[in-house]
Amino acid sequence: MIDTPKDIHLFWHTFNTKNVWISSFEKILFSFVDMLACVFMQKLVKSTFLLNLWIFNPLTIQVSTRGSSDTIIVLLIYVILYLLKKESYVLAALIYGFTSLQILISQKECKINDILIYLGLISGLFIALLIFFHLIYEEFLYQTYLYHFTRIDNRHNFSTYFYQIYLSFESITRTQTTLTYLPKFLIVILAGLKYYRDLPFAMLIQTLGFVVFNKVQTAQYFVCWIALIPLALQNTKMNNKEILMLSVIWLILEVQSNFGSYYLEIQGKDVFTMIFVQCVIFFLSNTYLMIKMIENRKPSEIYKIKMD
Repeated sequence: MIDTPKDIHLFWHTFNTKNVWISSFEKILFSFVDMLACVFMQKLVKSTFLLNLWIFNPLTIQVSTRGSSDTIIVLLIYVILYLLKKESYVLAALIYGFTSLQILISQKECKINDILIYLGLISGLFIALLIFFHLIYEEFLYQTYLYHFTRIDNRHNFSTYFYQIYLSFESITRTQTTLTYLPKFLIVILAGLKYYRDLPFAMLIQTLGFVVFNKVQTAQYFVCWIALIPLALQNTKMNNKEILMLSVIWLILEVQSNFGSYYLEIQGKDVFTMIFVQCVIFFLSNTYLMIKMIENRKPSEIYKIKMD
């Protein structure tokens, strides 16, 4: 007997918003959130062309209308960036989630006692919440959030790790799992250190790098970094034609990567080698895209967080 949505095998996505009375509740909710995210995008993105890359992107439309919650993340990202641009650091930090140390960035006169108070409040609240969830909602906490840190998926996805995981699913060691985290964490750290004064671009490279090198990679993962393109590429050396061409090529490669999954999952054919080759091609295209954006980046004056 299934008491809650989380009892369903492999029901990992957005079960917290399931509505038993309205079958399309999630689709309606996340489509509305998507439109709300566009409102905040318009406040920050001056280029209509770049804005349309998100609004009329068939991938992002499909993800929202199928009931995936990734547009909530997009909305929160743009709300935070909007508040930071308005220098509302306290509110932005609260929305970001207890990262109140960002408040200190804008404070020139900050006593050591104030820092200790912030650290004490944040640490105390975090520990209290951790204990609370562990004692009362341990299963909920794991199924909703912690599961993704240990997730090993041997089903077809866009990751280059997929085939290796499929072949050695029963014998994967903890060391192997840990090593897969190193490339993406290295990109996140280096991009943050290199581009911290150009926050949208730093977030774009961090998110894209994290997704590209992740051991599990599905279509909704792309939404998080695609959403940052309109804001991060407002001041790039590439013209609109080049950006459009790269976008179309990427979309074609993303679609062709699904051919293998069709033959495997629908036709039941042994096409694992073909899928692996497609994953490698898609990985190389994403890596090239990331390099291309870095090479054509110009110091952004459109959006710049004050750090001093």
